[in-house]
Amino acid sequence: MNTTKETLKYYWRHASRYPRTLAIMYLTIPLTVLAGSYLTPLITANVLNRLSHHAYAPHDILGSFGGDIILYAVLQIGSGIVGWRIIDHYAWRLEGHVQRDIAREVFGHLLGQSPNFHANRFGGSLVSQTNKLMGSYIRFADTTAFIVTPLFSGLIFAIIILATRAPLYAIIFAIFSIVYIASASFVTAPIRREGAKQAAIESVQTGSLADAVTNVMAIKSFASGDYENERFARATDKTHRQLIRVARTHQKQQLYFSSMSNGIMALSLLMAIVSAMVFNADLATVFLMVSYTSSISNALFQFSNNALRNYNRSFGDAVDMIKILLVEPEIKDPEHPEPVHISRGKIAFEHVAFAHDGSNDALFDNLSLSIKAGEKVGLVGHSGSGKTTFTRLLLRFSDIQGGHITIDGQDISRITQVDLRRHIAYVPQEPILFHRTLAENIRYGDPAASDQEVEAVARLAHADKFINMLPEKYETLVGERGVKLSGGQRQRIAIARAMLKNAPILVLDEATAALDSESEALIQDALWKLMEGRTAIVVAHRLSTIQKMDRIIVLEDGKVIEQGTHKVLLRANGTYAKLWARQSGGFIED
Repeated sequence: MNTTKETLKYYWRHASRYPRTLAIMYLTIPLTVLAGSYLTPLITANVLNRLSHHAYAPHDILGSFGGDIILYAVLQIGSGIVGWRIIDHYAWRLEGHVQRDIAREVFGHLLGQSPNFHANRFGGSLVSQTNKLMGSYIRFADTTAFIVTPLFSGLIFAIIILATRAPLYAIIFAIFSIVYIASASFVTAPIRREGAKQAAIESVQTGSLADAVTNVMAIKSFASGDYENERFARATDKTHRQLIRVARTHQKQQLYFSSMSNGIMALSLLMAIVSAMVFNADLATVFLMVSYTSSISNALFQFSNNALRNYNRSFGDAVDMIKILLVEPEIKDPEHPEPVHISRGKIAFEHVAFAHDGSNDALFDNLSLSIKAGEKVGLVGHSGSGKTTFTRLLLRFSDIQGGHITIDGQDISRITQVDLRRHIAYVPQEPILFHRTLAENIRYGDPAASDQEVEAVARLAHADKFINMLPEKYETLVGERGVKLSGGQRQRIAIARAMLKNAPILVLDEATAALDSESEALIQDALWKLMEGRTAIVVAHRLSTIQKMDRIIVLEDGKVIEQGTHKVLLRANGTYAKLWARQSGGFIED
């Protein structure tokens, strides 16, 4: 994949959404360059030429040169004060629009990726790569508007003007400029590669920092500060070494282009003298040759030294996120989704086949299982038996490889993921809370819920007691991932959030595992109230939580080996009875 090409296409796709702003800015740039940098020297050259051929009295200054002075002033003011201010205004405007659009697109793309995608990446690195992509566009756009476009505009104007006065010099100057610009792409290739490596290494360093900060309590509890400091030091050393390599490569490039720029300046002076002595060129022509060559030479050096460096850094910073943006989501919505018809919550797995990524053995092979609307079902089994995978497939966190999963007779792959998940309230084993207030975290189940409704479900989940003991009560910030709350408190907030969602299907994955026995006893009543009139699937190791279920399904190696009520399974004296007998404190002993 040509990442530079893909990055350019990406930049253009976003910038081209604002054609009026682009047009005004990129029409104003050459006009401003022409007025301020090429017409004013032309006026100066003509004045010098007239002064060299005629003697003027002091009182003739305004009469002879008044028009030149006024035009010169108008061009300078028009370019310096008006032209560049217009360009600057529209550059800020365009970059602001594009930055906003990029941020929204990346955010939506990352949210659309599967849980497996996020499980294999550092969250901190994704944040860093997003910021780098937005920053890379700003660097690219500024460089294009304020260095590259003025250079090429000025080069065209200089060659056209010089061609009317010194055609041979104009041709030589044009050839030199083309060679200079063409060679730049070859000379800067090494720094482009080193810059891309630097960006990738910096993302790894950022990811390591985020990983350590997120797990700071584990670091402290294991007294691993020294180990983590050494580990992060290795990451920073690697970043530093790569930065030194980039700097050395850049210095070699700078020496090459500095030599070329100084060489053309010396050559221009030589050719100006030859033109005057051999070809009888007038003072205006000599002045323009030196003046334009100096301007273009400086612009070429800025191009090679700054513009290409900025471009290389931009492409290097953008490459990681551009690659991610080209990653198609593993779980896709249908092109023409059906209207959702989920109301009662009857679930059916029909000949389902599923294998985890990288596994040659299928976890589910021809699994068929039905759950009636309103039925309360417990899923039990040892770790790896397929309990959590069953719920993930129902929620389309992963996709099956064969068969069908239907709810109320509708294939869940034929509706959007959003429509599917709006009809399922899910409480995972490890509830993750936002670094927002308690009220906001509970209200996530229904953003339109009133304060009274939020407080009502908090009472049902037995969360209101500890919430009201906090100084800020429902306005208390819970910390990143809910770190300021205990495990049981986080779980109660997650249960309150599920209650507020009021979906026809309820999925609880070890939802009471983090609760103490007293809290569990209190919350069982709330859960049964929540399950009334709903289809409920409860994954549990603590078998006491599922004794009253309508049906208990025992999974082993992805297969249903037993099912029935608690009493029926105990009488059968099979796997479930053994699990029950081997419980210690309500947990299965693997």
